[in-house]
Amino acid sequence: MKTNISIAYIDFGDRFDPNGTSGIERKKLSQIYELEKLGRVKRLAFYPKRKKSLLGNISRTLPFFPSTFFFTYDEKQLAGLDVVYFRKPAYIDRYTIKLLKDIKKQSPRCLILFEIPTYPYDKEKIGLGKYPLLLKDRWNRRKLQRFVDRIIVVASDEPVIFSIPAIKILNGIDFLKTSLRKISFSTDDSIHAIFVGNFEHWHGLDRIVEGMKRYYNNSSNNRSVILHVVGPTENAFVIDSETERLISNGNIHFYGSLPYSEVEKVYDKVSLACEAFGVHRRSPGQLSSSIKSREYGAKGLPIISESKIDYIPLNYPYFLKVSEDESPIDIESIIKFHDDVYSVEVQSVAAEIRNFAESRCSSEAMMKPVLEFCKSMFSNFKTNPQEVR
Repeated sequence: MKTNISIAYIDFGDRFDPNGTSGIERKKLSQIYELEKLGRVKRLAFYPKRKKSLLGNISRTLPFFPSTFFFTYDEKQLAGLDVVYFRKPAYIDRYTIKLLKDIKKQSPRCLILFEIPTYPYDKEKIGLGKYPLLLKDRWNRRKLQRFVDRIIVVASDEPVIFSIPAIKILNGIDFLKTSLRKISFSTDDSIHAIFVGNFEHWHGLDRIVEGMKRYYNNSSNNRSVILHVVGPTENAFVIDSETERLISNGNIHFYGSLPYSEVEKVYDKVSLACEAFGVHRRSPGQLSSSIKSREYGAKGLPIISESKIDYIPLNYPYFLKVSEDESPIDIESIIKFHDDVYSVEVQSVAAEIRNFAESRCSSEAMMKPVLEFCKSMFSNFKTNPQEVR
């Protein structure tokens, strides 16, 4: 195998503090850590330097303007590379294709691995404002096969995507950097659940809030259930008067975005975790491989979800699957699930969940197929990567 392998990790979007709320940033850092087992890794991160303006939002929909933001790079950064791990930007535009072309120009023999975090993704790009961007993506992604050697796809069994062979991975996190939550005991028989996300309509936050409204409107329900919502909700939820009442009564807490050190404090308060309740709005029957489902597992939390989760069997005793529809979430069924789970000692439940998750979705397990592919290619470095497509 070739030694001194030079690797570039390319990603786009807002740069997050690794100690911030973003599980995606922590995933990126764990991927880089695993790639360092192959060789030297440099990160080339392209992110906005200023807030989007109205003119910028309009121009990004035009055919020959970048979909996300302008980015520049020094072509010297692309020279002498053996592997490029390229995370798909929000939309594939001609600037993306130009960057891929320049990589191959500067490093003709390098392997380009192109990760698509969610596939298929067209139904995510709904709405009048997003449709021109989707058309731009569809036009440009046909050109990927000229430059990309493998698509890295999360939780999809498609063998070929955009006419390029695919390598399936499952999302993973660094368990060494994600500690088990501190077990707290409720003194008043209340139940606390956490819901983390950069919330969009398809997270289904409205379904559980509607369930909370119905639960508390029934005077016979006297068990306290408290929901802790962590992350920006502006794109997914409007607070009405009934929700305001739940907030003022302490039944729902909206925290907004928090640094990760503060998120951990919220984790220490709860005994259940919510994954998503509206994925059917985007892609019915989709298998979830979300970062937060791994983080919930690392924290030792039972999970409630509309979607099946790729690393959890349906008969897993610490997983509750709810219906994939528009009905309010049944809070009484959550209470029963909680009490069934915690009919045994709390610490043992948390430890069992964490051990189960770690064996299936650590960062090492996530990147193993990628590293094995690269090693197989470099075991005979004279092989032209173009010939393995």
